[in-house]
Amino acid sequence: METTFLHKILSTPSVSGFETAAGSLYRDYLHPYVDKCSVDVMGNSYAVIERKKLQNESSLRFMIEAHIDEIGFQVIYICEKGFLYVRRNGGIDVQCIPGSQVVVHTNSGEEILGIIGKKPIHLTTPDEKGLELENLWVDTGLLPDEVKAKISVGDIVVLKSNMLYLTKNRITSKGLDDKIGVFVVSQVMKKLSLAHNLSHTVYGVATVQEEVGCRGAITCAYDINPDISISIDVDFATDVPNCSKTKFGDIALGNGVIISRNLDNDNSLSHFAENIATENNIAYQISARPRASGGTNATKIQLSRRGVKTLSIGIPCRYMHTPVELCDLRDVEAAIELITKLIITYK
Repeated sequence: METTFLHKILSTPSVSGFETAAGSLYRDYLHPYVDKCSVDVMGNSYAVIERKKLQNESSLRFMIEAHIDEIGFQVIYICEKGFLYVRRNGGIDVQCIPGSQVVVHTNSGEEILGIIGKKPIHLTTPDEKGLELENLWVDTGLLPDEVKAKISVGDIVVLKSNMLYLTKNRITSKGLDDKIGVFVVSQVMKKLSLAHNLSHTVYGVATVQEEVGCRGAITCAYDINPDISISIDVDFATDVPNCSKTKFGDIALGNGVIISRNLDNDNSLSHFAENIATENNIAYQISARPRASGGTNATKIQLSRRGVKTLSIGIPCRYMHTPVELCDLRDVEAAIELITKLIITYK
């Protein structure tokens, strides 16, 4: 599996609401393989393979989507000493970010390096509050006048690129949620573009603003009005210490793609996906997810217009919403194979 595009997209900042550069990268990558690419007013990026319906042929509109936004921050206050205070764009785990290296992307286009600082543990008293974002700051090392000349309230702050292979198959990085899903969409679209037996029109969408309320999914589902939609996102791997399988299920890295069976998923589609995986020896796992509904774009897409048949496909992920998310590329390969065969086979 060729992963150059994955490296590039993980290195391209796309904090929720600021996905322009990553979306452009996605469209440029798929442009040679599809019939057309476009972007909408929200910033959702579309790649489309069109198939004209022949006489007596069943032709559907498939949408496969994954969100291209990543969790990050925006500057909310700059103090007189030049330290930056930020608020979340998405649900980042504050316990994990002190000491992180970050990049401030300014309104002028300049990139300024910084670190997330906190009061040293030596100076912290037992009765002081637990770790809160308002008690952390970004230190750029610049003098106060330099900070105020270069950085403005509203500028985005993103964790510094940090992709790393831990083993041949296991990668860690910030932003795998859900750029690993966008990578899956890109590879499925490439495979489908070469398939002579594809009878459906397929929209591959890199959606925006999922981490702040699935906002992009709402508008793209209304626009496309798909017959069937497949959402690819990371899902909880529970093969770590102190993670209750009785509460969260039994999902492990390297054991295959996750086929979800909760209320966000059409039962017939879930069963169809299971059958495709079994018939083609594709490794898969079943998850009922920790809650009956919610958590991914599929929730919003399912309720679009008069309703959409939806399926959630998960990539097992450890340490979600931290700077060191961890996935296994064998699960990614399984997801690509499953979705490709599902779309080609579905009648």
